[in-house]
Amino acid sequence: MSEPTHDPLDLTLAQVGARFRAGTLTPVELLDATLNRINRTNPVINAMAGLAGESARAAAEAAAARWAAGEPRGELDGVPVTVKDSVRTVGLPWRHGSAAHAGQPDSTVDSPPAARLKEAGAVIVGNTTMPDFGMLAAGVSSLYGITRNPWDPTRNPGGSSAGGGASLAAGIGFGSVGSDIAGSVRLPAAQCGLVSLKPTQGRVPHLPVSTMRSAGPMARTVDELIAVYRVISRPDPRDVWSLPAQEWDHTAGPLDPRGLRVGLLTDLGCGPAPTDRVLAAVHDAAAAFTSAGATLETLAPPFVRDPYPALNRLFQVRARAEWESLAPERRSQVLPAVADWAAEAAGRTAVQFGRDTDAVLAAQELLRAHLDGFDLVLSPVLPVVGFAAEDVGPDPARPLAHTGFTAWFNQTGQPAASLCFGMDAGCPVGVQIAGRRFADQLVLRAARWLESCRPFAMSWPTDLEVRAGR
Repeated sequence: MSEPTHDPLDLTLAQVGARFRAGTLTPVELLDATLNRINRTNPVINAMAGLAGESARAAAEAAAARWAAGEPRGELDGVPVTVKDSVRTVGLPWRHGSAAHAGQPDSTVDSPPAARLKEAGAVIVGNTTMPDFGMLAAGVSSLYGITRNPWDPTRNPGGSSAGGGASLAAGIGFGSVGSDIAGSVRLPAAQCGLVSLKPTQGRVPHLPVSTMRSAGPMARTVDELIAVYRVISRPDPRDVWSLPAQEWDHTAGPLDPRGLRVGLLTDLGCGPAPTDRVLAAVHDAAAAFTSAGATLETLAPPFVRDPYPALNRLFQVRARAEWESLAPERRSQVLPAVADWAAEAAGRTAVQFGRDTDAVLAAQELLRAHLDGFDLVLSPVLPVVGFAAEDVGPDPARPLAHTGFTAWFNQTGQPAASLCFGMDAGCPVGVQIAGRRFADQLVLRAARWLESCRPFAMSWPTDLEVRAGR
């Protein structure tokens, strides 16, 4: 039986479905509640890039008719969700987080994730903020300004799917689709207390096609994450690198950790060392697996030489290419932290780019081989609990240097989830669960199992207006 609540956004997705089915809640009423939540909280957190307006209301009304006829399209039918600014959606602006892209016409084509959500009847209420070009793991943008963490508005929500993380933590919608090239759905999930999945490369079709960037779901609970994953992982021929449709769905099945071989990775051999509070959360997660019968092995650092400089240079080239694609008069509008960092790529040659690519591929294989034989690998998501809302990262001179635990799983193509498993001074601490390539469903089941072991209940932020004024 559904628990009574005055605000339908405080329900679980399963409770929403039950109320839709019983006729005690409609998708239109849920959309109105979502818009009210946006009006109340977005002035504090600055998470929304744009609102869908009439198209969202039309989608909610169509879903209401289907539920009334007893013919819903599935568990997301009529459910409010959001997508990242970089996920092109008909009728919503695509700005890629930058003032240099302001004024472009709204998107006229749905990217694969947006198309799948609409086919499932989900109500895309709007899109969410991100930093310039998606090239910061923070919520700072030349166009949108500063996106703030609902747990503590003086702190950063992480990025680059910053608005997706902040909006969900504030209770805006039941899922969000971000994109992840170095941790961009996992980092905000960790800093905002959410769950997220960077899928096996190609499992979730996306555009433009990429061998390292993935679209991925974010949500408050693993069950809600799985509901979004099931939809957006359906195939789309426009992504020529995407994988065939999955022939089975085991995500609903329980997980028995007995017999699983779990690796514990808390030291990469390079990069910032995790803080004690981050390590405590990861060790608590590891203890949960061992107490349930899993075999745990602490892994030695995989890297003797730091592979970050080569990967950083590839990212700089990527950002510089977008900067150079702009009209000259618009280039000064790019966030200086991104433009200045990317400027280092201006004089690099194709030969240097090729050498950096080879170095990254070598590091990729080194990590893959190091983790071979493990069913799951537990690690930090980021080495710190968080940082100031105005900062572009813990080390502003190296804006992606804190992404080591996440970025290399983009290179290996492995699925990796982020899950809150600790709190520090009122702010969430995330852990990462990675699996073998194509083992997305095992990773999701492991995340659900670990969620059930969490030693505290999630008490989501409220009264954001009051908290921001303190």
